[in-house]
Amino acid sequence: MDAVGREEVPPRVRAAVLLAMGLPTEAIGPEVGVSGRTVRRWRQQPEVRADVRRVRLRLLDGAVAKIGGLK
Repeated sequence: MDAVGREEVPPRVRAAVLLAMGLPTEAIGPEVGVSGRTVRRWRQQPEVRADVRRVRLRLLDGAVAKIGGLK
C-alpha cells in the first residue's frame, strides 16, 4: 500500500489490522503514526476489539479457503 492509500485508512483501523496480525503495540504505534501507549489504549476499546476480531476471522477464512483449495 502506498502512502496515499495509508492516509485513506484511519490510524485506529490500521492498528486493528496490525493487532489482528499479531504485531506488538510498540511496533504498531510508529507504523500508524502514534505511540505504542496510544495503541494499547485503543486495544482496550470495544470497537477496536471488535475490529480485531473481524480481521482475524477474515484472515482465518482466507487461510481455510486456501487450504481447502489445495485438496
